[in-house]
Amino acid sequence: MGKKIAIGCLVIGLVVLIGGGLLTYNFVYKPVMGSVSSLQEIHQKNEQIDNQSTYQPPADNELTENQVERFVSVQQQIQSGIEERLAEFEQKYEELDSELQNREPTLTEIMNAWGDIVDLYSDAKQIQVEALNEHDFSLTEYRFVQQSFYNALGMELFSYNIDQIAEAASEGNFNMNLEEYEKQQDEMEQQVPQVNRELVSQYADSAENWLVFSWWGL
Repeated sequence: MGKKIAIGCLVIGLVVLIGGGLLTYNFVYKPVMGSVSSLQEIHQKNEQIDNQSTYQPPADNELTENQVERFVSVQQQIQSGIEERLAEFEQKYEELDSELQNREPTLTEIMNAWGDIVDLYSDAKQIQVEALNEHDFSLTEYRFVQQSFYNALGMELFSYNIDQIAEAASEGNFNMNLEEYEKQQDEMEQQVPQVNRELVSQYADSAENWLVFSWWGL
């Protein structure tokens, strides 16, 4: 699949805590389910989205210029709303990264990191919801545009993210099955419309900074 963009500690910090690997089921999903109430509160923020309709993607999976412009505006609002806290987060976990060069992280360190992530994510989620409302996105349309946007740039999204984990926790689903999501993602990546590549190409540089939001599920 497409290239992965390295964004240091901004990739949720747990990339550092797990020794540079990607988010994994054993190191993220299982440990964090202990904070179910916080996750449920995060998922409930999706209920504040004004447009609750279900978006049906076009058969050709082509984006419109309007969708791309609205999506870019949402990314810019999220970035401006949390970049100061992200910088603080990055500094903290860069320091921890240097401490973990010769040892594995403890469970306490992992859970403390998760607590930091939940707090930051909750604030970022509220910013996202307000931006979606401002630009008349339903969550399903937004997810389609997000996936299509990064596919067109050849950037790879993670197979699961905090928003999905929060949804699973809210539903009491402690054995989240990700196969269907991964199947849909693979199908979208197989054929990227040329019009999508043309519409998003001008945002390639900025997208390297925004990609972390999709990894968080924003």
